[in-house]
Amino acid sequence: MATRNALIIGSNRGLGLGLLKVFKEHGYNVFGTIRPQTRSDPSFKDLEATGATVIDLDYLDEDSIAAAAQCYGHDRPLDVLINCGGIEMPPESWLETTADELVYKYRVMTVGPFLASKYFLSSLRKSEFGKIVNITSEWASIAANDCGTHISYRVPKSALNALSISVAIELRAAEENIAVLCVDPGDVPTKLSRWAGDIDLNDSVRGMYEQIDKATIEDTGLFVNWRGHKWPY
Repeated sequence: MATRNALIIGSNRGLGLGLLKVFKEHGYNVFGTIRPQTRSDPSFKDLEATGATVIDLDYLDEDSIAAAAQCYGHDRPLDVLINCGGIEMPPESWLETTADELVYKYRVMTVGPFLASKYFLSSLRKSEFGKIVNITSEWASIAANDCGTHISYRVPKSALNALSISVAIELRAAEENIAVLCVDPGDVPTKLSRWAGDIDLNDSVRGMYEQIDKATIEDTGLFVNWRGHKWPY
């Protein structure tokens, strides 16, 4: 069996780095992206230490996404593309939220994964069964929203879910053997969450790997957490 390839966008720390390590453990050839301006950060050495092929990519720069896809290689099969870049949740109140904050997070957490999925599509098509995995959140669920708050985080993640469903439907209609999954890591303490959360990172990334690995084309459009619980959209 040929070695499978996984590319994790936003993999120099936290959930992205954890996912990359787990995919490598399971025999994948791993590729990890980092924003060019973050190469001076100590986390870059953590990513390098995994042995992954490191590629520059910034969700806010479409040219960098196109260049990253070119660097990866349009003729190289991509079995799993994970969109893991994110932004912290605050501010809490919608009255404290600015338009700039809302638009910025939308560009990173919705538009970025949209562009990455487009530019890496040719490589996903080379796989026997490709998977686009969008790391989302329980907070993205409109049906499960019972407290409001953190709209600059909720709204882009809800939009990411809507994007995922639409892409899944179009890929299936085109008879592409590519599934799109929305996966919730749970409340994991990371730098991004300001170290808030009660779920062990190792448990989360291993649980997410299990959900991703067992998914079939029939699961395309699924919104599931790291334990396999299905969230309502």
